[in-house]
Amino acid sequence: MKSAALLLALTTPLFAAPLAIPPEVAAARDAIRPAGLASHLRFLADDLLEGRETGSRGFDIAARYVASQFDALGLQPGGGNGSWFQPVHFRTGRITYPQCSFVVHDGKEDVRLNALTDFILRPGLRVDSDEITAPLVFAGYGISAPELGEDDYASVDVRGKIAVVISGAPAHFPTDQRAYYSGGLVKSEMAAARGAIGVISIRSSADEARTSFERIAAQSELPAMRYLSAEGEIADSPQRIRANGMLSHAAAARVFAHAPKNLDEILSAAEKQAPRSFPLNVTATIRTASILSVADSENVAAILPGSDPAHRDEYVVVSAHLDHLGNRATTEDHIFNGAYDNASGSAALIEIARAFAALPKAPARSVLFVALTGEEKGEQGSAYFAQHPPLEHGAIVANINMDMFLMLFPVKDLVLLGAEHTSLGPLAQAAAETMGFDISPDPMPEEVRFIRSDQYSFVRSGVPSISIKTGNISSDPAIDGAKATHEWLRTIYHSVRDDMTQHFDWATGTRYTQVNFLLAWSAANAPEKPRWVEGDFFGKKFSSAVHPDRP
Repeated sequence: MKSAALLLALTTPLFAAPLAIPPEVAAARDAIRPAGLASHLRFLADDLLEGRETGSRGFDIAARYVASQFDALGLQPGGGNGSWFQPVHFRTGRITYPQCSFVVHDGKEDVRLNALTDFILRPGLRVDSDEITAPLVFAGYGISAPELGEDDYASVDVRGKIAVVISGAPAHFPTDQRAYYSGGLVKSEMAAARGAIGVISIRSSADEARTSFERIAAQSELPAMRYLSAEGEIADSPQRIRANGMLSHAAAARVFAHAPKNLDEILSAAEKQAPRSFPLNVTATIRTASILSVADSENVAAILPGSDPAHRDEYVVVSAHLDHLGNRATTEDHIFNGAYDNASGSAALIEIARAFAALPKAPARSVLFVALTGEEKGEQGSAYFAQHPPLEHGAIVANINMDMFLMLFPVKDLVLLGAEHTSLGPLAQAAAETMGFDISPDPMPEEVRFIRSDQYSFVRSGVPSISIKTGNISSDPAIDGAKATHEWLRTIYHSVRDDMTQHFDWATGTRYTQVNFLLAWSAANAPEKPRWVEGDFFGKKFSSAVHPDRP
């Protein structure tokens, strides 16, 4: 495996030639089967599993299915303490809108907004009921980015007030910074650090066009979850923020009625540059009511020990989230089966594990396969796993994550999310080209997808990470791939229609899975462990998150 040709293939730049694959690796790759993918998908997306919501009976069934597959392949339990499962304990909060309220005071009248049509609120996780009355202050995008010369808080004081912010980040930001500063947690932390007690967001025009307020409101009653530390502390939940929610554009227009600029002017300005901040000259009383509880779920993990004593304590993690949105008895079809999202990635994970198990000799580094819980709750399972890896010895050196790869048509190209950040990029391109895929730039950079799935939890822990997505180009000239993808995202994504009645091009899915296998095999055999590109934004931002002293 360490021939000169292979070492050259593993260390060439991003325009690398296809990999030189030994026959035994090609045979293992070919053990990835279309029928295997299809059978796993059919089981995981079945109504029996009731949408696999984190902490539910359906998720537990899915977790045990994955563990049984790992066991049958002869892998070792990777959840810690000889178990396939890494337990994760959650605090949960479910909003109760009949007891919630949002009232705007302008000094002359009180305007009571309507839940789910005018506003949505995120449930509290520390107390079941809370009420605040405070001035509203428009804080632009809610971003302080001194390295880019932008600070939405420079001209306003939000101490003891409610910050009203636009979703996303300025379009002129470099892609990396735009992704980072678009994160809701980052915005809440920045507001809290400046003394705000609430954060209310308004969707940018572009975000609203992609996913409407109404569609988000329809899912706002699903429970929120945050994992609990060993000390019982709630993760990723700034204590100072006591109200967190969103306004529809119609309601936001009322809130801006007494402001120096109206909402249309603000949204228009936001498309071109970071808008200026200013007080909104109104006060709001926001009451948040929640039902609090706890829930238990687990990550499912398996290990293929590396063959090289010098590198077997370095782990390449291959991951996919197993959870979805569960079910609600509000319509005739009330189960969110999550076939593409993300039974597809979970099925690929099992088949990649099958390929590695078929190798006559394991790669130099160990490979850790993990089916993650809580992605739909804000990447909570992966955050816990990345911060508390269940390893007796060694450390995670790379993450390859698979989330919702579409097989709507015969796909010609792949998008390598995060390829530019680390040395995994050239390996991913070589693997993709080996399997006959073209490489395309991200067709939806405004979606900041690199921070919107489990790979970002590993990034935040300083681990080089990548996620490969299928692209929008169809190899069938009669099919408009971009149109089909956008229509799917608009009408099926996160809906009950994401089930097995859809079309699946299994040949595309098989080749996609084989690309991820070859990438993981390459990373596990490369002469050097994956590394951040020198000067990379994420590498610098999270370098202090690396834990070289962690066992």
